[in-house]
Amino acid sequence: MQRPEYDEIQDCLGGAIGGSAAAEAHGTLCGLMCIAADDLPDAWIQNTLADAGAAADDADAHTRQRLAALYQAASDLLSGTQFEFEMFLPGDEIQLGLRADALGRWCQGFLYGLAVRGVKTFEELPEELREILEDMSQITEAQFADGEGEEEGENAYANLVEYVRVGVQLVYDVLNPPEADTLRPAQLH
Repeated sequence: MQRPEYDEIQDCLGGAIGGSAAAEAHGTLCGLMCIAADDLPDAWIQNTLADAGAAADDADAHTRQRLAALYQAASDLLSGTQFEFEMFLPGDEIQLGLRADALGRWCQGFLYGLAVRGVKTFEELPEELREILEDMSQITEAQFADGEGEEEGENAYANLVEYVRVGVQLVYDVLNPPEADTLRPAQLH
């Protein structure tokens, strides 16, 4: 199953092209996948549709199928050994400010997904994960200054995306060691 395009999922969720609903939904999914993902993708699809204002029973088969494809792609990339994970964000043709907002919303969704799975405070996590998640929390508030040069802004955005991408892979790998099927935050001490 091929990963859907960003604008396709954004449209399925009733959002404007280049908006951030698809990014936040993917961030939430990835956060959920980091800890005990036994109820996925069904619970995530149902909640994502509800958040988008679509009654889960009224969503068409195409929308459900595309969300399931997004789940499968995220699962394959996060659990893979090639470090190919990519966040689901608007393309480079979208204005930098909108992409930065989507990155912040992606991080917000990721932190929410972890919280739903029991990570209520960062103190219960290893220090390296704590730092990454605290940084993500700050990224949810980040904005690019209007006076910032285009090239400088693009470089800063690219660096943030890469930092978060690698950080998410690390969070996933630490919380999902190969020898354990599930690892709860309480077991990390």
